[in-house]
Amino acid sequence: MNPANSQVILALAEGLIYLLCASVAFWRREYHPRAARIAFVYCLLSFLWILEQAFWRSGRLSFLAARFQQWAPIYGIVALAFLFLLLSRAILNLQGAGRGWWLVGMLWMACEILFGLNPIRWPDILFFANGWAFLRLGVVWWLSISGYFIFMIGAVVTTFRVLIRKERTYTIASYWSIVALLTLFGGVFFLVRDQAWGNVLCLLGACLATYVLSMPRLANLSHIARRSLSYLIFAVLAVLIYATGIAVMDAFFQGWSRFSPMWAGLILALVLVFLFNPLLTLIRKWTNQWVFGSKEDPTNLLRKYSQSITNILNLKLLANVSVATAGELLGVDRGDLFLVNIEKDCDNRKEFMLYGVKGMGEANPEPGHLAEESLLTGYFRQERQPLTHAEVEFQPRFREIPSEERAWLDGLDMEVYVPIHAKDEWIGLLALGSKGSGEAYSEADLLLLSTLANQTAVALENTRLVEGLMRLNNDFRRAYAALDHANRRLERLDRTKSDFISVASHELLTPLTLISGACQMLLEESKTQQNAYQQELLSKINRGSERLQEIVDDMLEIAKIDTRVLKLETQPVSIYDLITGVHIDLKGAARSRKQTIEIQNLRGLPAVAADLDALHKVFYHLIINAIKYTPDGGNITVSGCEVPPDVVDLPCGGVEIVVSDTGIGIDPAYQELIFVKFYQTGEIALHSSGKTKFKGGGAGLGLAIARGVVEAHQGKIWVESPGYDEVKCPGSKFHVVLPIRQMQRPAAPRKLPDSIAN
Repeated sequence: MNPANSQVILALAEGLIYLLCASVAFWRREYHPRAARIAFVYCLLSFLWILEQAFWRSGRLSFLAARFQQWAPIYGIVALAFLFLLLSRAILNLQGAGRGWWLVGMLWMACEILFGLNPIRWPDILFFANGWAFLRLGVVWWLSISGYFIFMIGAVVTTFRVLIRKERTYTIASYWSIVALLTLFGGVFFLVRDQAWGNVLCLLGACLATYVLSMPRLANLSHIARRSLSYLIFAVLAVLIYATGIAVMDAFFQGWSRFSPMWAGLILALVLVFLFNPLLTLIRKWTNQWVFGSKEDPTNLLRKYSQSITNILNLKLLANVSVATAGELLGVDRGDLFLVNIEKDCDNRKEFMLYGVKGMGEANPEPGHLAEESLLTGYFRQERQPLTHAEVEFQPRFREIPSEERAWLDGLDMEVYVPIHAKDEWIGLLALGSKGSGEAYSEADLLLLSTLANQTAVALENTRLVEGLMRLNNDFRRAYAALDHANRRLERLDRTKSDFISVASHELLTPLTLISGACQMLLEESKTQQNAYQQELLSKINRGSERLQEIVDDMLEIAKIDTRVLKLETQPVSIYDLITGVHIDLKGAARSRKQTIEIQNLRGLPAVAADLDALHKVFYHLIINAIKYTPDGGNITVSGCEVPPDVVDLPCGGVEIVVSDTGIGIDPAYQELIFVKFYQTGEIALHSSGKTKFKGGGAGLGLAIARGVVEAHQGKIWVESPGYDEVKCPGSKFHVVLPIRQMQRPAAPRKLPDSIAN
């Protein structure tokens, strides 16, 4: 084949590869948009540069003007060097002096074109003195050579600076250093007239650059180098072993003329098969120790970590241990642990609050909040895979992240985020900084971190539960302390109130006796009896003093009950005779309200051992209460039945008396409160005055005295009512259960819960 034709075919093949690289850079531009645009132009210009070289060297008609053909290759390589510098800055995310480089590049190319094409017709010899000639074409050549090396060395220096600083783009920079060196030496070969090798090196650099641009996550070069070195050493040792084996077997079986070489090869193959796997494992271990230093086996370290976190119940300690383990596994020196809580925002929308616990680092992590519909929330909750910061920056799916969430991630300055799940719930996030070596996290590293997160999940869940229980326990302690303080205050108030009742009742008793005695004496005077007006006034004073006497007696009675000094003079008491006596006392009051009081089933009841006067007060207050809260014309019924032994804690049996009415009823919420002293239902201001008027007022002591007396007799009292209704009047039933015989050691009456009413 004609050498010129072969050059054209080779150039076309190289050009097609450049076009393929340009296409890949265009279609995969979502990961590095700015760099991909420059790479697209770079590959297209390289394609034209290759074709121009082939056509010009082969003597065929070039597609460039005749005046530009001579300098096209050298202009092209300088332009490519300038584009490569811009591409390097873009792929490494460098800003700063980008505009300055554009200005320098444009001026440099303008100078080359100005001296090379000579549009202003400068002479070929620009300066001559003392035998030295300054040629125009020499200026063009030195401008091209110096421009190429300035731009390419600038790209190489920029790349190696990133490598030295070990920034986030360390892995990209490690790949790009190879790209830069291939492109640099390719240009050098081209300039020294070895254009074939120069084109090949530049093409290899373009292919590797396209790979870097199109991959969302790059493999770790150190791992690749380690594996390659292991296989290389193994291959060399395998060849040496094979050659040594052949030499040994040839010397050993040389005297055996009948021994077949096939058997010697079979024996040697068996030896290699049995030695292959152990030898490869041993070589890899030695290589790792030699290249990267000795490290503990990750499996053993994870096992130790799982054992060490079993009993950790402190979040800060757990964060320290987890980040320290990641650091030992991957060489990480900074990280935090975040606790995820679900809360509601001001619009009642669910959001995920991330509270950080410092693991290893200088500052406490800033808390963050992610909306339920956030892309990051969906990724961590559903995909449950580690997420690198590079993926957040370059993957199209994360471009719509809100600026607040992106600013929070940038503020953390972490390299990888590993979600922690327990019971299908996202409960935590392990955030780790960059490696101390500057390398990116590989797939194996992320898989190892996922395993670490899975082992952390149980400990983190236990820690959350324990901290929740501790907070709840502290809340209970504070509430118990507050309740105990309130109870002590209520006890003091209750004692103060009881003391006041006792003192007031005793202090009122003396002047009341004087008033009542004086009133009785005046009523008996003949002069006052003859004066109707004075007689009426004295009668009112007498009725008032009698009513006041009843209130004072009730106050004294309740004071005795509170202080547990109520003394009972027990005797056999007939319930029928007792209720009949009360009925006689209240017959007039019922008649004034057009009410009827019926007594049913009381004659056959057995007598009870009780204090007659005390029980008289109980049923007096119950029937008075029924009269007051039953509308005019209503019915009041007092019925009873015998209670057999061993029922409702009555070993000897007892009797049950029920006072029923057709009144307005009692709300179930107040059926216990009505037995508390001074408690009155409804608004007191709406109560009528008078002892037996409808909804009449009072001191609120009657039912409290009734309960205290009944319980002092070791009995029980309660009320049943469907509810409160002044229209339908559902009525109420007051039940009183009394034992037939008192126990030898009667139980002390329980303390009345006066604090409920106050």
